[in-house]
Amino acid sequence: MNRATGDPCVSGGMWGHRGSRPRTQTPGRIVALQELKMTSSMASYEQLVRQVEALKAENTHLRQELRDNSSHLSKLETETSGMKEVLKHLQGKLEQEARVLVSSGQTEVLEQLKALQTD
Repeated sequence: MNRATGDPCVSGGMWGHRGSRPRTQTPGRIVALQELKMTSSMASYEQLVRQVEALKAENTHLRQELRDNSSHLSKLETETSGMKEVLKHLQGKLEQEARVLVSSGQTEVLEQLKALQTD
């Protein structure tokens, strides 16, 4: 006990812990703590709402990009299919020309064509 002030805390006194007093929860203190918790909860909630909004916007953007890429891929597949058909047609014409060249004895032109094909 502090002899000058009569404070029992100095020597461990009546509360059993040196230099500490039990905290009394006054109504004002309780309200202040509740408001602090509520403010913290609201800030966390608002932050989560902003994060959800950002994720939704990113999701929308990615979905649009996926649709665009799918459309582009479909166009490329269509073009590829068309090119394959053209190549088949050209190959057929070349084979027909080769038969005509062989039958007419122009084998040197045929050899030149074969050389071009291997290049």
